[in-house]
Amino acid sequence: MDFFYDGQIRRYVTQFMRIFIGFKYEAGNGDQQSVPVMYGDLTRQVGNIIRENSENKLPTVPRMACYVTGLEMDPTRLTDPTFVSKVNIRERHYDVDENNNRTYTGAQGKNVTVERLMPTPFKLTMRCDIWTSNTDQKLQLLEQILVLFNPALEIQTTDNFIDWTSLSVVYLSSTSFTSRSIPAGTDDDIDICTVDFEIPIYISPPAKVKKLGVVRSIIANVFTEDGNVVDLSKLIYNQTDQNSIYINPRYPVLLFKANNGVDLDYELTIVDQNAAIQSLGLNEKEFTDGKKLDWNAVLAALGNFTEGTSTVYFKQPDGSEIQGTVAINPVDPFILLVSMDRDTLNANSLIVSPQYPAGNGTINAIINPFTYNPIDKLNGLSNIPVGHRFLMLDDVNDETGNKPDAWKNIDGTSTTIPGNSIIEWNGSSWAVIFDPADIDDITYVSNLTTGIQYKWDGIQWLKSFEGEYSPGYWRFDPEGE
Repeated sequence: MDFFYDGQIRRYVTQFMRIFIGFKYEAGNGDQQSVPVMYGDLTRQVGNIIRENSENKLPTVPRMACYVTGLEMDPTRLTDPTFVSKVNIRERHYDVDENNNRTYTGAQGKNVTVERLMPTPFKLTMRCDIWTSNTDQKLQLLEQILVLFNPALEIQTTDNFIDWTSLSVVYLSSTSFTSRSIPAGTDDDIDICTVDFEIPIYISPPAKVKKLGVVRSIIANVFTEDGNVVDLSKLIYNQTDQNSIYINPRYPVLLFKANNGVDLDYELTIVDQNAAIQSLGLNEKEFTDGKKLDWNAVLAALGNFTEGTSTVYFKQPDGSEIQGTVAINPVDPFILLVSMDRDTLNANSLIVSPQYPAGNGTINAIINPFTYNPIDKLNGLSNIPVGHRFLMLDDVNDETGNKPDAWKNIDGTSTTIPGNSIIEWNGSSWAVIFDPADIDDITYVSNLTTGIQYKWDGIQWLKSFEGEYSPGYWRFDPEGE
């Protein structure tokens, strides 16, 4: 398990100590004084600090000290450890100003599903030592404290309403009125009253936060082009030529560029093998090899598919769909090859450079300017082709002084190049043809080296359509178009 720490026990201890903050005692002259509270065994750690490591300095009283005396699992409160509670959360949208202050609006913000795992119950025992110089001080403090526990006092460790373990109670279990023994002898120890408490607590594992797991869009259209409701039997059984059977698998897949040298070929693999097996009703032992699921078994379970004709669709963030025909990889049947339809892909939209109009919408490579040297790679400045383009992952010649010589112009000058920008060699110098600070619109470019298309979303560069597609965002058409 990855490291995690949420300070859960620390919050219980802190809330316990806050119970004793603010109590006062009245001195003989009528003045009321607050009693300080601190963490630690007052007779040892705290007492030594108060005395400044000197036996010649007496600590002041009264004082109260709180500390943990035990932490044990509580088997009487154990429940099903496999239970998962799911809560759908819809946040309000907020704007952040230059001072990082949030202003909430009336619009809907982020929507998430929180999966809370079953916490483990424990019994935390705490002790409060009341350090007094006389019996009257002790009686004053005890009278104020003991009346609160009738029979228990409720505490709250967090104000997060999603946290189902935030509330707990504190029970008073026992009281030791004095630390002195009879006869007192010659030592004049400060009198300590010890009060023990029990707190039933829970320690929770980290919660899983996912995108909202509820239906947010309708996949099937139940209306004809004329606006009439489609007959349900025709919609299901495809009894007319106007309707097509669209199979919407209920498991996620990954779409990535195929490394076979074909520009429009992509590989489709299943992310959650167990979800696919359950959704398709397959026999796990018969159709799996280790953790992989054979696409022959998947397509056979889905319907009558024809390689090169059957089509798969992928829904994009703007609501459009890209599509391609499918075929099982003859070498690796666990991979489904998708030959994308170029007409359904987003066209490259990078501006045309006057010096190199043929390179519209393309770049030659994505590089780190501090590890890549175009002078060495392309055999000198004079041999760099006019119109050669790079997408830069870092700033060059910025205010911090990042000025590698590899990016000098022919005349020895330097061009200021911001990170995430696209530069082009015009024959004598590097020119910035795409400055991310000036572009808010979505921009598409293709990497000539890898054949992968990228898009600028106004904040960062992302692969334009490659990645994971959740259920409902991809579908099959066995017959194709």
